[in-house]
Amino acid sequence: MSALESFELDYSSGLPVWIQVKNRIAYLIGSGEYSAGDRLPTVRALAVDLDISYNTVNRAYMDLEREGYITTRKGRGTFVAERNDVGAARATDSPVELLIDDMINACSHAGLNEDDILAMVKARLAHRKG
Repeated sequence: MSALESFELDYSSGLPVWIQVKNRIAYLIGSGEYSAGDRLPTVRALAVDLDISYNTVNRAYMDLEREGYITTRKGRGTFVAERNDVGAARATDSPVELLIDDMINACSHAGLNEDDILAMVKARLAHRKG
């Protein structure tokens, strides 16, 4: 059983399942467990192994492909992409750091700049304290 297939989801974490799957795959790629060119399980196979919806795994794979972690070749499968950029996950990235990266990307795609993102995070932290 591979490191991905033995992965256990944490339903009490509050983190959506698709993000847990995505973060796990990104971590395994960043840590060197999976190397460029390695074949990943099919969406269906991983969904069965993790006992989750096909759509959940598909969403994680689509996001990973959009971010350059993996490539899909019609009729051949899904493979780890070559990652030479500075933004590649590091082995030391925790699931929380990967979640923060996702949040920053989502905010940037929504048109927020760095100052806006920081202001929103500070406002949310203040809201939690109060």
